[in-house]
Amino acid sequence: MNRLVSLIAFAIAAFCAQAGHAAATEVSDITDATWHPYQVYATANCPYGGTCEVEFPAITTTRTLVTHASCRFSMSTTYGYVVYAELNTGPVEPISGAFNNLPLFSFSSKEGVTNFGINAETYLFFENGSVPAIVIETSGANAGGAVCTLTGYYKG
Repeated sequence: MNRLVSLIAFAIAAFCAQAGHAAATEVSDITDATWHPYQVYATANCPYGGTCEVEFPAITTTRTLVTHASCRFSMSTTYGYVVYAELNTGPVEPISGAFNNLPLFSFSSKEGVTNFGINAETYLFFENGSVPAIVIETSGANAGGAVCTLTGYYKG
């Protein structure tokens, strides 16, 4: 009897684990013929400190999954600093839609100007008509010219 109870408990635990995994993984096979590669490039000139928004073209498919974001920009770090960077959908201020914070790194600095980069894995869905954007918030200096790329998959 104890063995039967143990087997039933194990079966229930295995079923629950599989059900939880299936619910959390909407894209289980990116080689599935209904998912197609997505890549888009955008730039922004940000001459003032504060919010620098790099907007990408509006999504024209049913659903798009962004899995990677990359950017580069340079700014004076003598008087300013980067507050945060994020990938979002919806208005920039105040944030009202989904967003993912993006980690930053610096890769060179000379005479008070530092080059920053973003090279991040992410997982954010965008619906038809939404506008993906990478937002770089600075204080005391501007982000200058930002160059960014998003990659992922869209549902065909």
